Amino acid sequence: MSSGIGFSGLSLIVLLQAGTIAAQSSPPVDDFESKLKPLFGKYCYKCHGPQLKPKADLNMLKFQSAQALRENRKVSKEILVKIHTREMPPPEFSPQPEPAEREAMAKWIDDAINKLDATGPRLAGRVVWRRLNRVEYRNTVRDLLGVDFDPRDFPTDDVGYGFDNIGDVLSIPPLLVEKYVAAAKKIADLAVAGPKKDALIFTVKPDPAKPKREAAKATFQTLLLRAFRRPPTPEDLERWTKLYEQGEKFDATFEGAMKLPLRAILISPHFLFRIENESAIGDATGAYPISDWEFASRLSYFLWSSMPDDELLEHAKKGALRNPKVLEPQIARMIKDPRSRELAENFATQWLQIRRLEEVKFDAKQFPGFNDGLRQDMIQEAVLFFEAILKEDRGALELLDTDFTFLNGRLAQHYGLSASGQDFQRVKLGDGRRGGVLTMAAVLAATSDPDRTSPVKRGKWVLESILGSPPPPPVPDAANLKPEPGDAGLTLRQKMERHRKDPNCASCHNRMDPIGFGLENYDAIGAWRDRDGGKPIDASAALPDGSKFNGPLELKKVIQARKEQFVECLVEKMLTFGLGRGVEHYDGPVIKDLTTAMAKNGYKLSTLVVEVVKSYPFQYRQKDKVRR
Repeated sequence: MSSGIGFSGLSLIVLLQAGTIAAQSSPPVDDFESKLKPLFGKYCYKCHGPQLKPKADLNMLKFQSAQALRENRKVSKEILVKIHTREMPPPEFSPQPEPAEREAMAKWIDDAINKLDATGPRLAGRVVWRRLNRVEYRNTVRDLLGVDFDPRDFPTDDVGYGFDNIGDVLSIPPLLVEKYVAAAKKIADLAVAGPKKDALIFTVKPDPAKPKREAAKATFQTLLLRAFRRPPTPEDLERWTKLYEQGEKFDATFEGAMKLPLRAILISPHFLFRIENESAIGDATGAYPISDWEFASRLSYFLWSSMPDDELLEHAKKGALRNPKVLEPQIARMIKDPRSRELAENFATQWLQIRRLEEVKFDAKQFPGFNDGLRQDMIQEAVLFFEAILKEDRGALELLDTDFTFLNGRLAQHYGLSASGQDFQRVKLGDGRRGGVLTMAAVLAATSDPDRTSPVKRGKWVLESILGSPPPPPVPDAANLKPEPGDAGLTLRQKMERHRKDPNCASCHNRMDPIGFGLENYDAIGAWRDRDGGKPIDASAALPDGSKFNGPLELKKVIQARKEQFVECLVEKMLTFGLGRGVEHYDGPVIKDLTTAMAKNGYKLSTLVVEVVKSYPFQYRQKDKVRR
């Protein structure tokens, strides 16, 4: 293992091949004491051992077995990354591990956290009943009733694990209940008067041979199926038919009387929540397959952030949706559908953390060209780009660098490129200054301060969102970049280099800052610059593993060399979004399987979507152990 090899060599062996082996062999005997502990003792415990205050608050004596490493997968992955990239032990530590020792540590940890015992039980994980978030509520109302309702005055959805569709955090505060009731009245009124009412609501109308009550009951047979994403029970049909009869007391017309039951649908838990019922069956771990109706909902809310359409419901009714000959064509159909834009709108913007751009207010004197229109253009570029990678069946690695993007006239002018008009168009890129998410204005602006760039934020973003190796939170007594005497003649970079001399800050900033320096040719709102404060930009830097680069083009190459690390990060993010829960230690083999499947198929983004849907935790659910 030569200096600076990073992830380009060893990880291809350890991360990729081990993932293939994981699917077909059992973990080795837990020989931690004889194989790993001596190496940890030689190279790790001096700084991360039983000290009163171990560095980075990491006491590696807590990890005394493969099981302990597996159950603390996040920390174990961080240890693995640091061993790979030669960040740990740090360069000044003596002695340094021999290449064979470094490889042995990495392989042992990787085996411990990722190998799957093919004969042992699998854990599916448990997703709680999930409330529809604001986007899902809006889209579901649109597809159910044909009403374009904007719930922007609903309370903001909480975020967990980086996404706003995580069941554990989607609570219902009292204010939201009031909003639901008021919205239900408004939506029902609009739906009954809307142009799509006969396609969507009044599929059966009364006539001389069919009294109003019978027509209403027949209407609910279809309407409740679509609204509740499952067949209505006889009790459901009777309850809503009685509500129709109550509605007749306020409005004698068939359409008018339907307003009351429509309101009741819109405030029903069966509409507002994605309910997955507990099964009486289950394996030794309590895992059981979700129903076909629930599977259809998981699929549609993953790709469309909305309810299943009639075609999905029909396959669910037949019990055929899990059949690969049905499922894979359905996924392909759903990706081609315009509604798949929602995956880009909701997954990509949260994965890239560019929604925060909505809240950033830049210094108007320094950046007079920045306005709300440009802000929205920046976000739209990222959405259209991600959508193109998915729909054109391109490789996920093109997310890091490619030769095209989507611009309108305003954003093209910001980039110094040629395009005109308000509409976005596909633009060929040439000089390498743009291409891929790292050099998009939305990302660069979202990781800046209001008055200047922030190499720290940009470096942290790359580690967190691209490489899946976020730095730990800063220690409580870590110093901030505060003004000091003599600052007037220093560049931002020089101030930060002084900051890194603080031992409390060095370990994390040595990883973050160099990446940020490589992006310093972009100002706080993502425009290209060659000088800052009258001085030439210095965009050269070196990572702890010895990788050197100068500017964004070379930085992208360094990151591309860590493609397995990037792909695994993307897999974790997509799986989290698709499941609506955080990734747990027992999901390690699933993540490895998805990463391997992508590698076998040219890292296509569409492959990731298909494999997430086909995965065990997407199709199964764990029983509530507390209740058993």
